[in-house]
Amino acid sequence: MIQENWAKNDYQTGLGFVTDHEDEAIANIVLPAEKNTTVIIPMGLPLYGAGFYGIFMLAPIVLFIIIITYFIFFILTTNSFEIQTQILFSSGSLALLWGLIKALKLLISSRDLFPRKYFTTLGEKGIATHYSKLHFPFHSKGAITWNDLDSTGCKSTLFLPGLFAGIIRTTIIEIKSKNGGILKIPFHVPPDKNYSVSEEILNLITDKWQNGNTF
Repeated sequence: MIQENWAKNDYQTGLGFVTDHEDEAIANIVLPAEKNTTVIIPMGLPLYGAGFYGIFMLAPIVLFIIIITYFIFFILTTNSFEIQTQILFSSGSLALLWGLIKALKLLISSRDLFPRKYFTTLGEKGIATHYSKLHFPFHSKGAITWNDLDSTGCKSTLFLPGLFAGIIRTTIIEIKSKNGGILKIPFHVPPDKNYSVSEEILNLITDKWQNGNTF
């Protein structure tokens, strides 16, 4: 079986599992799926698919957020308003902005409109990442067989999609192949859990790499 086939098959297995087990996907970053496949969810990050209806419903909220943000900036930088007026309008705008952000998060939480479609799979043949080029322009999709895996590592870095959720630093697990290929696994958890989650993922990869067995 060529690399493209096993990676696609693992993805389809993982996609079916996370779709049918949303409660588990919310609570766990590592999900043992079917056919000896393990799914690693980008927990804590707003990485979801979006169809026409999802984008259609999301667009007005994003537009209003941009308009209100500009309005707040305009009020605060215009000298013609008294300080009391600036505080009054800015406070009202911030309250409205807070409500829109809450509505945005609530809308994105609907898996019917924004299904999970971006994740990493660990299968019998190897490891594969399934992300968009908007997430990782040069490392969005790829696959490395266990025989070709060379090294693994962990780092914290700026990740553009995370900024939309107010996340400044995102943890990235990097996997390198012997021929220089790179796969990236992003996630964001509370600081006190970051080390344990990173170790869990790295240990899963190492065990599969060394043993070539099932998870």
